[in-house]
Amino acid sequence: MLGWYLSIFLTYGDKMKLIITGHTSPMGKDVYEHYSKTYDCLGISRNTGYDLNNNQDQDKLVSEALDRDIFLNIAHVGSSQSTLLLKLKQRWSKEAPLKKVITIGSLATKLPQKLLDQVGIDKQYLKDKHHIDAVSNSLANEMPFGAQLQFSLVRVLNYGKKTGTREGEPSCSAEDIIRTIDYLINEPMYVGVIDVRRF
Repeated sequence: MLGWYLSIFLTYGDKMKLIITGHTSPMGKDVYEHYSKTYDCLGISRNTGYDLNNNQDQDKLVSEALDRDIFLNIAHVGSSQSTLLLKLKQRWSKEAPLKKVITIGSLATKLPQKLLDQVGIDKQYLKDKHHIDAVSNSLANEMPFGAQLQFSLVRVLNYGKKTGTREGEPSCSAEDIIRTIDYLINEPMYVGVIDVRRF
């Protein structure tokens, strides 16, 4: 169905509208710069006046997102990624232009605790990402059929080059993430979760 939307946009010259949180973060910046070449992109961050821990700013962001076609939920700011998913679900209707929500999570939520202890992963970060897993899974599988807002979770293991004791670890590039997002944007099937990593 989204492929149909893309063909309509290209035929009539309208640009698909994306909203991207964390567009000044390392991953978000790369994603924003790529998609803004082709699509109408709205970047959301502190630089554009949004505090994603603030309830009013979250509500404003949800209103903006409902009027766009795709929401890329990239910014990790406490539990805001999960909160935004729940607020979108609550306010979405079939008349809203928004069709897909793509959230960036972490594949660290699926790794053995022993390995996580070895790399010294931040416990609060891991807790937030576990919460995203749970919320996204619940929303993606709430309705098996019918018109609905599609929630996709991309769990990424490592982004960008690692330094120090983790130097040399395989890591996903901007091209890897963009290729995965492109797939989700263009795929007509409902894709709930994708796990991506270099090996």
